[in-house]
Amino acid sequence: MMTSINETIIKKLYSNSTTLAISAIDEISQTGNSQYIPMLIDTLNSNTDPDIQKKIHTLLCEIKHNEAAAELVKAIENNKYSNIQQTLISACWENGLDYTPYLSTFVNLLINGDYMTAFEAFTVIENSEGMLSQTSMNEYLQQLRSALDGANDERKHLIHQTIQYLPSLLQAE
Repeated sequence: MMTSINETIIKKLYSNSTTLAISAIDEISQTGNSQYIPMLIDTLNSNTDPDIQKKIHTLLCEIKHNEAAAELVKAIENNKYSNIQQTLISACWENGLDYTPYLSTFVNLLINGDYMTAFEAFTVIENSEGMLSQTSMNEYLQQLRSALDGANDERKHLIHQTIQYLPSLLQAE
């Protein structure tokens, strides 16, 4: 359902008032409009108030609109949001949306991110329930196997687990 964005809510979200921002987050939560997600992510990134950050993270973890998955992945891939990347990735596995179409992003983070980022990405992959094509699965398995050589023991474990899990996502031909 496409509803328009309410400018008053946006002004409140971007205001310097914690009370107004939290009230805007509550209103966004009630509308269920995923068009607000980029603004929520911007606020999460720029606002240091712990109450606001917690409220936005909770909302992102509870969101149930499939369009939200694409917005979250877009932000995860954007260097502008690198300081909140782990928070965004954790929201992905907590909200239970299907991130299978974006597995390449999470495989890349598993291989190249710092350990906590890799662990969060692994959790998203492990919670994926969509279907993968044979081609995609082979590509991911090849990337993961190639990464094993340079990986430390902790990461090796995550990569091995992922290699074992991916075939369960294979769609029947």
